[in-house]
Amino acid sequence: MATEPDAKESGARPGPLSPAARRNPPAPSQPPAELDPQWNLGDELEGLEAGAEHVDVHAPAPPRPWELPVPRWAAAAVSISLVGIAVLVQLASVLGSRSGAGEGDLSAEPSRAVVAPGGRIELAGDGASAGAELVVEMRRPGGDWHAAGNGSAGEDGRFLVAGRVASAPGEASVRVRAGEGTSRPAAVTIRPLRLASVGDINLGDVPGAAIEAEGPRYPWESAGEALQRADIAFGNLESAVSRRGTPFPKQFNFRGTPAALAGLRRHSGVDVLNLANNHVGDYGPIAMLDTVRGVERLGMRAVGAGSGPERALQPQVVERLGLRVGFVGFSNILPLEFAAEPGRPGVAWATPETVDKAVRAARKRADVVVATFHWGIEKMPAETADQAELAKVAADAGAQLVIGAHPHVLQPLRRSGGALVAYSLGNFVFGAHSSDTAATGVLITDLSAQGVTGARWRPGTIDGGRPLLRSGPPQRLPVNDPDAMAAGLTLGGLNGGG
Repeated sequence: MATEPDAKESGARPGPLSPAARRNPPAPSQPPAELDPQWNLGDELEGLEAGAEHVDVHAPAPPRPWELPVPRWAAAAVSISLVGIAVLVQLASVLGSRSGAGEGDLSAEPSRAVVAPGGRIELAGDGASAGAELVVEMRRPGGDWHAAGNGSAGEDGRFLVAGRVASAPGEASVRVRAGEGTSRPAAVTIRPLRLASVGDINLGDVPGAAIEAEGPRYPWESAGEALQRADIAFGNLESAVSRRGTPFPKQFNFRGTPAALAGLRRHSGVDVLNLANNHVGDYGPIAMLDTVRGVERLGMRAVGAGSGPERALQPQVVERLGLRVGFVGFSNILPLEFAAEPGRPGVAWATPETVDKAVRAARKRADVVVATFHWGIEKMPAETADQAELAKVAADAGAQLVIGAHPHVLQPLRRSGGALVAYSLGNFVFGAHSSDTAATGVLITDLSAQGVTGARWRPGTIDGGRPLLRSGPPQRLPVNDPDAMAAGLTLGGLNGGG
């Protein structure tokens, strides 16, 4: 209802129980024949809340009421009014007790509607008291609210507070609390972050010729959609990408074009590329740096190589669904001249000391650490003792997932401490000349703040330098079965098993 100033500004007449009406009650020439049609519950309640000692619901009686008999309707109206006032006093008391903070007193919007288990969520809003202490709260359907984070409001009442959601998938609600006041609950979905990982990607040689003939989409016609559905997609770039440089004296030199790299980004959606391998330096340090810059210019993260050891060992962190995933890459495959040294571009060389230090540094910045290695012996279907040792070093330092490449064939999947280790994902976009080197696939891992919680394998076969993935849903892998992991899971056997 309009107050007196509001009424003056809008041209509306103040209601009969506004402060103005109470100060200047109307004086009709004769008693009313019925109740004032403008009377309503809100009017009477406003009078009570304003502290008025008396509220005139009806017009005043004639000047000399003692000379006139009291009509029955007046007595009834007085009786009804007294009962109504008693009820309104109680109602006003209840409303007064609720006039402090309550649900909806704060305004807050979550930063995302889907969050990984244990992931970080931020709520931005206003309406809090200056400097107020705030709590981020979360609850499951049918459960109680519990604290998930805290912060404080600024002097203007605005805030940005963060918390961590529950570690199990499902539906949940989040809100911000300041004393007795809260924001309205916002619904969020908690589900694992899906990381899709693949093996060697060569943009030169056989795939390079096919790209030249068929266009940059050619390698990704079958696999691109599967990679794009993941929250993060990762692979090992097994070639330089540059138009400069001269070949390093070795048996195989691989180099792709910038157009082929742009096609990789556009048609596969790959987010992170490991460059710590024995082919990124095939055309010298200038072409190597061109490769790093080319990857980064396209919005991807270049792991394991750079202008010197510090850059090559630097963790590359990608955040998705409130989870920060850090990638570090290493190689111990010759030539040694490709290793980064002070003042010389190159790759991060894999020694137990460098692996331990780099993984621990990544762990400080990320919720989940993925350590990727170029290691092992070509065409060997099982890991070496050297691979197992480096995997253990990475796991002990805090890596939760280890991805290997270089053998050009699939190797077992095992657990090492708290880490899931895929010793080799074989070839992916690569020339293949046997059934073993043509066996390929996509490893899809479910990530939470606790690490790898599940995995699936989408098998495929390389034909014409590109992967052709098998139709149907990916096969679930028993990564949480200690006996299966101890024995090792042969990905190549899954490919053969259809």
